[in-house]
Amino acid sequence: MNLKRLYQNSVLLPVLIVFTYFCLIVDTVKYPGAVENHFFIGAPVFFAITVTLLLLLDTDSKLMKLVFKANTIFLTVISLIYIVLNLIEGANFTNYILNVYHIHLDGLVYVVIFSLFVFLISKFKSSFPGSIKGLGLLYPAIVLAVTFFMVDNVPYITNMAVSRDSYILFHLGSSYDDRMYYQWGIFYQYMIFVRNNTPTDATIVIPPEEGAWLMGTGEPNFVRAFLYPRTITPESINIPNLQAFGPNTYILIAWGQEECNPDSGCHGWPRQDIKVQKIIYKDPNSSSVIETETNAIYKLGGSQYVYGLIEL
Repeated sequence: MNLKRLYQNSVLLPVLIVFTYFCLIVDTVKYPGAVENHFFIGAPVFFAITVTLLLLLDTDSKLMKLVFKANTIFLTVISLIYIVLNLIEGANFTNYILNVYHIHLDGLVYVVIFSLFVFLISKFKSSFPGSIKGLGLLYPAIVLAVTFFMVDNVPYITNMAVSRDSYILFHLGSSYDDRMYYQWGIFYQYMIFVRNNTPTDATIVIPPEEGAWLMGTGEPNFVRAFLYPRTITPESINIPNLQAFGPNTYILIAWGQEECNPDSGCHGWPRQDIKVQKIIYKDPNSSSVIETETNAIYKLGGSQYVYGLIEL
């Protein structure tokens, strides 16, 4: 038996497809990142590797044809389940499905997208070049990199779009703030808090992009979209020269993402002691002010409140 016939009779790709589905479903019913936490390689990585191999290797075997047919049926079923669950969530509240059914929609979307990728490969595989002369091993490396980029972004964008549309569909009379809070959660509350407590010509100093800050708190263009026309200035972990800032300057007091805690390496910002005119702390449950200190010294961890503003 030659190598080609041996490969065609193997179960390499079917087993890899089933294993990838298993990893993605584990992330859906446990929590996104569960596979990576236990096996050091995340389910999205297996997703990208499987799709790459499906694109580059021969899939013209009887077993693979059977797998593709089964996947088409599964795609229809899982897509309907995903849409129905999102509609149920949109009719209720954020994380309703997680609270009631213990299913992570941000994990389930990976199952749907993976099934869609396998379906598209089954239909259009012949249009995709298995190799490009002159590139050698660089070609599969490029395919894997592009695939991983898509895997890393398409499910997130899809889930966000579907969840937003589902919410709007059932809340046509909701206010703008309610819709934005549904989409952006605590981050939107924080931006409203900053807007309500700073003048429009203020300079807002934000943490660096490195670090797991609350959503996009360290991304200047993202923050600017919520706080314009205020000037947004990113700084390093330790602000080197506080004297360089003029009056009307405010520094965000920011923590990590919602799931972060000090034990996992997350920490607050800014990292240094700062003598300030005023410290304004945000209520953890709203965009309101819960505590104000004047002529104080800000210290990391010196308050139970982890979001706020420092007025220099």
